[in-house]
Amino acid sequence: MPALPLSVRNLIGNARFTASDLAALRRAIQGRQASVEDARAIATRYADTLEAGVGSWLRSLLQNLGSPNTSIALPIANLSSETALLNGQITLPDSGRRQAAVRSVQRALIALASRTQQLDLMLPQFGADGDYGNETTQAVRAFQGKNGLPVTGKVEVTTARALDQALRQTQAPGILMAMPQDLVRAAIELSTPPVSLSYGVEQPWINIDPSHNVPPDRPFDFLAGRWKCNLFGGNVLRKGGYEPPFFGNQGKGEYPNANQWFKWSDRESARFGNRVHFEWIDEVAVAALPEEERMGAIARLWSKVQPGDFVMADHVGSEIQDGGHTRVATASHFDEDGTIDFAQAHFEQAVIEREAPDQVFFEETLWLLRPNRKM
Repeated sequence: MPALPLSVRNLIGNARFTASDLAALRRAIQGRQASVEDARAIATRYADTLEAGVGSWLRSLLQNLGSPNTSIALPIANLSSETALLNGQITLPDSGRRQAAVRSVQRALIALASRTQQLDLMLPQFGADGDYGNETTQAVRAFQGKNGLPVTGKVEVTTARALDQALRQTQAPGILMAMPQDLVRAAIELSTPPVSLSYGVEQPWINIDPSHNVPPDRPFDFLAGRWKCNLFGGNVLRKGGYEPPFFGNQGKGEYPNANQWFKWSDRESARFGNRVHFEWIDEVAVAALPEEERMGAIARLWSKVQPGDFVMADHVGSEIQDGGHTRVATASHFDEDGTIDFAQAHFEQAVIEREAPDQVFFEETLWLLRPNRKM
């Protein structure tokens, strides 16, 4: 198979194919700098670089380009189907550089590169093309070196089992149908330096959503000096394979402020003429409750929080701009100590904090929303 052209290879150079990368590929095809064959190559040879939900968008692009029958492989989870390889009956490439198991090994390497960011395991030129060439040999050697195995460049039983075990220790993204765990993974990644810094107040924002009005993947200085909690939440949704809410209800524009997101829930959307993006789980009008009742009401909301849920707060007062806060649940410890781990934008950067109900005791209103509109 031919190598990817450099213009397309650059989109997967970090072993990730994101929504922004798909938008760039679409523009490249329109400008004749890439072709439908390149889109097919991403779908088939680089499927394990696709981030959550991007597979559904890529499938739509291929349909629009007149290639509706190109299937996008589900993300590889392990090598359990390659019994001959795992039992030592075959060794690659000794048993044939185009042996059927070669593509599974290539997919395993690409998936590990994408999920662990060990970029020396990536196959950026040819991908999972089923041919055990120099690119695959070098990636296997890199894997062996990292795992204390003899560096032979061949996949014998020990290397095959190590690849299988390494894959099982990763989480496969829902590239065609995102899941709440994809939101958790996205929230954790966006709360990790250096990307977390772009959600601090003083820094410019670096957007990752091609459907937002702000151009993606470059600093946007206008938003330096502003709170970015709603921008963090919207980017978590996009990176996690879910559609963020937008003002104008056209799937493109700007994210609403945090204390307005409830208007895109199944309970409130019809009243405001919006699409449904969330299942409304609970609401607590904190400030309207007697102080002796607040803690119990907040604790009941806390008890319903699941990883991937959004807890939106409205600060006391009538201000909308910077008048609320966005929390994305990454883990619940409620049954142990009554706390939840929330990813969120803070003054310095996005962080994950373990919070108890008393930390929202003085908010005006809280909403618990569960995303349900997928890419």
